[in-house]
Amino acid sequence: MIVADDLISVGGELISDNKNNSYDLVMNMPNRKGGKKITTYEIKTDVFCRPDMDTGNIFVEFESRGKSSGIVVSTSDWFVNYFKHFREIWYIKTDKLRQLIANNEFKTTEFSGDINSNTKGYLIPRYQFKKHFKVRRIKKK
Repeated sequence: MIVADDLISVGGELISDNKNNSYDLVMNMPNRKGGKKITTYEIKTDVFCRPDMDTGNIFVEFESRGKSSGIVVSTSDWFVNYFKHFREIWYIKTDKLRQLIANNEFKTTEFSGDINSNTKGYLIPRYQFKKHFKVRRIKKK
């Protein structure tokens, strides 16, 4: 619940988590008008990216086990990548991420998920496109 805790730290309230491919979290988040807005988040945790093994990419899944998945099927407001070993959370609005993918020719990769899942995804150069994301560092507890 690292991402939920981060969102709570900026005034969000956890409403629920979700166990299907539409989104992962529902939060009640502060808005600019002083109120709150129901907001959904798709969360991906990257445990393979570590200081001693960093490709410099964000992996954004679009197919798994022969079916559309990830960015293609998500109905979330925000798409989130949590880099556990770097203690960073990268936030981007889902529609903005889709536009970023449509406007660029990112490399794709296959066989990136579980064994026999034939997971496919885009490889977005993290630091080259960092300006499109809100990046937050997780404080050590």
